[in-house]
Amino acid sequence: MNGLFVVGIALFFSVLSFAQIDKYKDVNFRSPLDIPLVLAGNFGELRSNHFHTGIDIKTERRIGLNVRSVEDGYVSRIRVSPWGYGHVVYIDHYNGLTTVYAHLDKYVGELKDLVIEQQRKAEGFTIDYYPAKDSLKVKKGQIIAKSGNTGGSSAPHLHFEIRETLTEEALNPLLFNFDIVDTQAPIIRELKLYGLSDEGYRVPNKSIRLAVNGGNGNYAIAGNTLTVPASYLTKTGGIGFAFEVIDKLNAAENVCGVYETFLIIDKDTFFSQKIERISFETNRQINTHKDYEEYHVRKRHFHKAFKTTNNNLPIYRKEINNGVIKVESGASYPVHYIAKDAYGNTSHLRFNLKISEGEKLELPAFYQGQDALYPDSAFLSYEETHYVLFPPGLLYEPTPLLLSANGNKVVFGNDKVPLQETFKLMLPVGNAAFADKSYIVREASNGRKYSENGTVIDGWITTRPKSFGTFYVEIDTIAPLIKERNFQNNGFVNGKQLAWYITENGSGLTSYNIYIDKEWYLLEYEPKNSMFFFIPPKDLKGEKEVLIKAIDGVGNVSEKVYRLTF
Repeated sequence: MNGLFVVGIALFFSVLSFAQIDKYKDVNFRSPLDIPLVLAGNFGELRSNHFHTGIDIKTERRIGLNVRSVEDGYVSRIRVSPWGYGHVVYIDHYNGLTTVYAHLDKYVGELKDLVIEQQRKAEGFTIDYYPAKDSLKVKKGQIIAKSGNTGGSSAPHLHFEIRETLTEEALNPLLFNFDIVDTQAPIIRELKLYGLSDEGYRVPNKSIRLAVNGGNGNYAIAGNTLTVPASYLTKTGGIGFAFEVIDKLNAAENVCGVYETFLIIDKDTFFSQKIERISFETNRQINTHKDYEEYHVRKRHFHKAFKTTNNNLPIYRKEINNGVIKVESGASYPVHYIAKDAYGNTSHLRFNLKISEGEKLELPAFYQGQDALYPDSAFLSYEETHYVLFPPGLLYEPTPLLLSANGNKVVFGNDKVPLQETFKLMLPVGNAAFADKSYIVREASNGRKYSENGTVIDGWITTRPKSFGTFYVEIDTIAPLIKERNFQNNGFVNGKQLAWYITENGSGLTSYNIYIDKEWYLLEYEPKNSMFFFIPPKDLKGEKEVLIKAIDGVGNVSEKVYRLTF
């Protein structure tokens, strides 16, 4: 049988199995926890560089609650990392869905044994393992782990996701009938109006921000009229809106995201969004969906009711001209903005949009007297001080071209402008005698420094940053510093956890391990406490040689040996 035909049949039935579920309501998932579900964050909430793809369930400020599989299935992925989701497990179910349980403290039972086995094989704390289908089955309600605070978590909680197995797209868990109470309508706090190009790019210095007043689902602006100067009008462009809208659920004051919005102009739905599913491939384009500066400078949650031509997020339901409103001078338009949460609680904002008299202007160059980078254009610069290859598709909007070399430092771009993907950067090594110890530093405008590592070939070091900044080459000849925290050499362990500081201020730490009598054991890392720790197994007895080994990004090795009695 033709291989493509077999794959096609498999995909068809996988899609069909999920399509037969009546909009999530036929799914009978149990709760992943044994306590009432109170949320610290919901699906689609605006985050830095991504929409939140699950729900964050409070764990009563505790670590160690039982985490249970919500349905029969099998473990399809296990990942352990000091960052991101921390300790996380993925379970595929037989209805075409996958559930994800993140920031766990510990795994339980066979799952724990499998994790230890894979860490031992890799001889490292960090693993990303995909077990074979059905090799580790779990039952509905089975305890799979203990809740925790690992990875990028800032407080104890369970991050829980539901994904469509075939597409790997995240689905909104609030649509799956979990026992979560929400009777509060979304809160509309501010609105913004922008002058836009036809592509949906914001024209510099053409924006108006207004406070929104009201509550209990009904909102207004002062005077009920927003007047737009004629200078905002261009022959090819238009105007657009963004609304600062949040949601809150019962039992917690945490700021959550809105589910569905509609922008109605003159009784016609002009733009709408529905955050029902999120694709991880496009998730970073949140940087063009939200007002990026408002979020990162003022911590405000503005959802744009328009999109650029490059924005392919799958959350938009209706778009007339991508939400770019072609208005006429002297005209008035009734505006109605509607915001809903996943439980149907609804808020309304109504006002009149009035356009001042005046002629439409030609759309000016975005940055008068300055060169600029554009989303649909590439940029190449090759000089003795640098090589920069900046492909199209990295920017969300035009931005001034900032490129200069000062001494051994190269400044490229404004680091407050986000990028969708990486660009290629090459710098001369400088000191050939230390080429193998060289790495590229990216320095942000706030002074923070990040190692971009790099590969050295023929006197140049190459890396692929995902941020603008100031770049230069540094040499790292200093090995990581290892210092014990809670014990002394030649001491007795008496079953306690052993802890170390491992400090690396240059090229970054890439490897850390513990060996006892030359046998590898698991050394865990918790970055929130800057702690590397070892939990001795119960069968480890007697006097032992303990070796801690750490390696940085350019291969500098540090070792420290102890004699300890267990």
